[in-house]
Amino acid sequence: MQSCLWCLVLVAGLLPPLLPGAAAAVDTWPRTTYRHHAVLDANGKYHLRWDHHAARITFEVEVETRGYVGLGISPTGSMARSDMIVGGVVNGRPYLKDYNTLNIDGKLNKDYQQDYHLEYGMENDTHTIIAFSRDLNTCDNEDKIITENTVRVIWAYHPDDVGQDGPQYHSSNRGRKSIHLLNPEMETSIPSDVLTFNIRHQNVLIPEKDTTYWCQIFKLPTLTKKHHVIKVDPIIQKGHEHLVHHILLYQCHNSLNDSALDIGHECYHSNMPDDFLYCESIIMAWAIGGKGFSFPPDVGLSLGTADDPTYVLMEMHYDNPGFQQGYVDSSGLKLIYTPTLRKYDAGIIETGVWVSLYHMIPPDMPNYISQGHCSMECLQEALSEEKPSGIHVFAVLLHSHLAGRALRIRHFRKSVEQPLLAYDDEFDFNFQEFRYMKEERVLLPGDSLVTECEYNTRSRRNMTWGGLSTRDEMCLSYLLYYPKIDLSRCESLPEIAPQLKFIGVKEIYHPVMTWPFIIKSPKKYKNLSFTEAMNKFRWSRKKGREFNNLVHGIEMNIRCAKHDQREWQVNGIPVLPPALKPWEPKLESQSVTCRTTRQFLDPLSIPLSLTLCAVFTTGM
Repeated sequence: MQSCLWCLVLVAGLLPPLLPGAAAAVDTWPRTTYRHHAVLDANGKYHLRWDHHAARITFEVEVETRGYVGLGISPTGSMARSDMIVGGVVNGRPYLKDYNTLNIDGKLNKDYQQDYHLEYGMENDTHTIIAFSRDLNTCDNEDKIITENTVRVIWAYHPDDVGQDGPQYHSSNRGRKSIHLLNPEMETSIPSDVLTFNIRHQNVLIPEKDTTYWCQIFKLPTLTKKHHVIKVDPIIQKGHEHLVHHILLYQCHNSLNDSALDIGHECYHSNMPDDFLYCESIIMAWAIGGKGFSFPPDVGLSLGTADDPTYVLMEMHYDNPGFQQGYVDSSGLKLIYTPTLRKYDAGIIETGVWVSLYHMIPPDMPNYISQGHCSMECLQEALSEEKPSGIHVFAVLLHSHLAGRALRIRHFRKSVEQPLLAYDDEFDFNFQEFRYMKEERVLLPGDSLVTECEYNTRSRRNMTWGGLSTRDEMCLSYLLYYPKIDLSRCESLPEIAPQLKFIGVKEIYHPVMTWPFIIKSPKKYKNLSFTEAMNKFRWSRKKGREFNNLVHGIEMNIRCAKHDQREWQVNGIPVLPPALKPWEPKLESQSVTCRTTRQFLDPLSIPLSLTLCAVFTTGM
């Protein structure tokens, strides 16, 4: 009898794990509490909740339908090449299937290997709830590995459940949203003496267009002594959860005055107030799916001293793909601060490529890499004088614009490359937030950082320039760290002369009287600005790659700035960048060892196993 039980266990272990009705009866499954939540659609009908522990992640979808629900992970936000599940509840029994759309036309195919586990499912007269889990890496080529990258979630639902012919077409009940699934959270205790300060837009009429960035300058509270901001929470107007996609808070120069207040306008617009240009450094960010940002228990953002910001600019991204009308929004951020000071002040360092027209990207390039250096010289001088024992980085925000596809921060110590400080291989400009480090990283005197940005300009016919507009580009990373030192920017910019020489420029007019400056020779560029000459050059992908290689090896100008526009001694010094090997993923860093499993899912293996079991039983 014992041997027969082993046979049953063996066969059960070979059956596909996801079968309709695999979960227990609906009434016996209480709903789980999840740390993360996002509303995915414009009408508040599709809610996604999730949580992850170690190498596994669990999702719950709650949708206003009694039919099927679908959720997928897509590389682009479209159906093609996506990893999807479709589930629902029929006659009280939940079902779930693992699909893919690896074909170009986006047609659903059942995965040979079913890797999503149905946790529970239920429905009432109006809504369907399905919860399911999977490994972050299922070792299945038809599933997408879930990493710290930005994840483009696609969703769909239908009023009818899945029939014998598969899911019916969802029509307009579909969409996409970018989120961070694996951003770790940091809990903080809130003391009894906390104060709050709200930074909110007031009655902004959201335009009837897909994407709007709205900006306004605010004055922080006037304090008679130092305080610490310990947490920043989003204030999202009820019913607008689907519209407010992310919020950025920039520190403004203290040269501004109250005349800059109370003026709201679209950001990156030709008619926006000039004062917006004096607010450059991001000090806080929130994005959809996040509950807020807490500083580490012994760290706070200083307010109330002469060195702290007086004015901030809040940028809000409204996501309105349905071109809905009549929404008036007053969302924003809540600063939670306390007079009970913590041990350390938090600081923010901007690193990467100095924002300038000298940062340029040729057209029609499927993959162009810019490198911004926080140089050894800058960190050596600043840290040696301010904090020789080093600073602790605990959160990072990666920042590029519309052409950006992947960003990373490479860390070097004594010319030896360390593990990446941060990365996002599926960057989405419309989704940016500070991400906590899994482990704090110490930066020491003599270390160096390289922010790398990969761009795709295949759809562009002219050069892309470094600048503030979304059609311009940036390559920046913002490091939140402690204890605060007098270093605000650690950046680089390639020298312009070798770049001009590449296209054949021989001489420019001196003295320089206009910007962009004017070229004198050769004849084909005479009296053109250098930006016009760069656009006139006949670019090809081969030329673009040669230009990219050139820029990585020419002298760069170091920007090593203190706060309030003061500078360290190495600021402005031209130096040659270190010779870097192209970055490649380290195979040894993969924590999952994948084994071949399909052989165990082949139905032919079941009768074979029964035969083997019978042989073993007979032998006993």
